[in-house]
Amino acid sequence: MPPAAPRGRDTTDSPGHDRGDPASGTGHGPAADGDGPAGQLLGDVERDRLAQRLHHALAGFVDSPHDSVAEAAEVLAEAEQQLIASLRDRRTALRAGWQKSGPPGGPGPDTEQLRLTLRTYREVTERLLRA
Repeated sequence: MPPAAPRGRDTTDSPGHDRGDPASGTGHGPAADGDGPAGQLLGDVERDRLAQRLHHALAGFVDSPHDSVAEAAEVLAEAEQQLIASLRDRRTALRAGWQKSGPPGGPGPDTEQLRLTLRTYREVTERLLRA
């Protein structure tokens, strides 16, 4: 069972085929080109809406510089909040997948599930470090 889809993603975003070793950090997996579980932190609609608001702020600079800067600041603050919420949701879903509580000595997640989860942690973290 793949990791749960966080906010901004849908359940069709599955891990797919990796192009590198997930545990070693070698190779370039799906995160490198925007595919895979780490590819997109905000949904297309939300990203487009924020980009449109930013464009509006930039276009209004000549007529109203102060208002333009204030609007751009609001867009950045909203994007920050949405990214934080998306990352928090993603982290919670990932943690729930590998820290299943159950009877001591009972079956936990299998090795393949752990490998996929580790790959997702790596991809999300690398994407943040490249930002």
